[in-house]
Amino acid sequence: MKKPIGAFILLLAAAIFGPGTAGAQSFPSKPIRMIVPVPPGGSGDLVSRLVASAAAKHLQQPIVIDNRPGATGNIGTVAAINSPADGYTIFLCSIGNCSVNSSLYANPGFDLFKDIAPVILLGSSINAFVTGPNTDIDSVNTLIEKAKAGDISYGSSGVGASNHLAGELLKKMANIALLHVPYKGSGPAITDLIGGQIDVFFDNEPSILPFIQSGKVNALAVTGHSRTANLPDVPTMEELGYDGFVIEPWFAVGAPAGTPDAVIERLNTAFNEALKDPDVVSKLSQSGIRPIGGAASVLAGHIRTEHDRWAELIRTQGISTE
Repeated sequence: MKKPIGAFILLLAAAIFGPGTAGAQSFPSKPIRMIVPVPPGGSGDLVSRLVASAAAKHLQQPIVIDNRPGATGNIGTVAAINSPADGYTIFLCSIGNCSVNSSLYANPGFDLFKDIAPVILLGSSINAFVTGPNTDIDSVNTLIEKAKAGDISYGSSGVGASNHLAGELLKKMANIALLHVPYKGSGPAITDLIGGQIDVFFDNEPSILPFIQSGKVNALAVTGHSRTANLPDVPTMEELGYDGFVIEPWFAVGAPAGTPDAVIERLNTAFNEALKDPDVVSKLSQSGIRPIGGAASVLAGHIRTEHDRWAELIRTQGISTE
């Protein structure tokens, strides 16, 4: 009995190009899981849900968000990179799990440059330097003067978080002492800042912006290359004389190493299309997130640059999770 011509062509393609290519051509044929290694409600979760929902329309399959917080992103990342490398598990890659943690932890559970296949750099934000409503710290210079005269505390959303690194960078550049008070997320830190338990706080624009706009906290500076459209009157740290004081938390998509190139390309194309969606662009911008996109190689280069930069600060400042 003769085999149908269509079946013969598929067999021939598999023989010539291998099973990976044949499978990639039909990808995706079922829902995709996106592991987000942070709790629901934060900046990373917001970006993941918004952009994944739009990318799913181009892939014609749902992208299901799976929050796996813990160990500053390591738990979710390990779960992702240990999943089958077939494109059906992807994960949120950010400044923490995909640049800082490999220097912060003796064994984060994965090799940053061997276990992760970059997919796409989604976007970046900035940190805002804020004080509580009842403090007399009205500028960065005032903070520096007070820090030299006595104890000043700053909060972070955890050891190694971008807002922790911002405080450490300020300590190094201004040659001052600051007491670091780590919290389990931005929410508790903001509560204590408003209540006067800590003096200052750096935080991602998406999570701190509503509190600035409502007057519950006061913004002294931002950490971007340029001012943010949402806070046009707030200067950058570089404008205030701190050259190189640029911290832009970023959000990306990674996959387990070994995921076929054709599948990576398919995912990359879908997420790039999502980042062109006017509704997505508008919502990201309103939250203080600048869409980026581009090829997977753009993310690969960004991970290397960010890793090297923060590894140096972690080393010189003696930052440790211990």
